[in-house]
Amino acid sequence: MKRNLLFAFLFIISSSAFAQVDFDLGVKAGAGISQLNVRNVQLNNLGQAVENVVPGDARVSFQVGGFARLRIKSLFIQPELYYTSIGSQAIFQSGSLSQAQEFSRNFNLNRFDVPVLVGLQLGERFRIGAGPVFSALASRSTSINEKVNSSTLGFQAGAGLDLGKLNIDFRYEMPISRYSDGLNVGNLNFPADQRIRQFMLTVGYEIF
Repeated sequence: MKRNLLFAFLFIISSSAFAQVDFDLGVKAGAGISQLNVRNVQLNNLGQAVENVVPGDARVSFQVGGFARLRIKSLFIQPELYYTSIGSQAIFQSGSLSQAQEFSRNFNLNRFDVPVLVGLQLGERFRIGAGPVFSALASRSTSINEKVNSSTLGFQAGAGLDLGKLNIDFRYEMPISRYSDGLNVGNLNFPADQRIRQFMLTVGYEIF
């Protein structure tokens, strides 16, 4: 009798636990603002920049893909997979010639992003979350000869709003690893630690 009661108690507890688990699957798309961050310029003996790369104007980025969300009470884990097209601009400055030069170059990156967010559900509509994002380069279009890394690691953090099956997310992506180690434009070499950061606004729809 006691054994039967114990089994019944365990069954009720496990059933209650599984009842708290919710799984969602959906699609998402959005746009953002991206900008190139550059570090490590080359200096002369006087500490002045001889060859320098600075961020240019921010550009629009686009994302499209899907997401899954596993919720256990107020906690959730949300892995995603989407295709991102990022535009950016860099301004090159060189004082190594008889006359200083400054010129800009635009470039575009296409990559596959896999973020994994962990967060809290605040009531029925609001969410906050953060986590790593792994990015794999798909293609690029630029007139710059770059030493490009095929994969990078970043960190995303933001907030979300759930309106029925409709999801709205606003996030900031901070780079951890560098996209490129150096650039070559014409006969000029620019040692640079390039990292891309972006703000993103996406809209998702839960399929089930």
